Amino acid sequence: MSEIRDIGIVWSNETGKGEWMVADGDIALDHGIYSAVMVSLFSDRVAPLEPSNNEKNAAIGKIDGDRRGWWGDALRDEPIGSRLWQLRRAVKADKDSVVLSAQDMIYEALLWMVDDGLVNSITVHVAWVKSDILEFSIELFEPKENSPKTLLFSWAWEGV
Repeated sequence: MSEIRDIGIVWSNETGKGEWMVADGDIALDHGIYSAVMVSLFSDRVAPLEPSNNEKNAAIGKIDGDRRGWWGDALRDEPIGSRLWQLRRAVKADKDSVVLSAQDMIYEALLWMVDDGLVNSITVHVAWVKSDILEFSIELFEPKENSPKTLLFSWAWEGV
């Protein structure tokens, strides 16, 4: 089975956005799994009006203003992206709640990959590094692969 290729995306810490990779004046390709994770995690999923009852670890509370999202989600059964953007308004004093909310949001954003058979399973680990950096690692277990692909992300807490 050949490796799935897709447009390469690299995260820019300066702009806080994913950008297409360019090599030799052309759009570069990368492993499709990595691109799928980047779009899933760093596109803004629409927020519910209020946290659901099963979001017992919700550190973010009710949304009063912009719920974000993508207009194309109106044509889809499930929205794309993640709600990690909501953690910007989380109360950092309750660090355990922030970690659990981030973990729930990451699973929510990546679940489609399991449902579509792109990966067999996903493992997410979230932890505070120092007092202002949230770090998360994601292990993706692809079909017919012996070892998982591991991706590591860090997010410096804004406004600290």
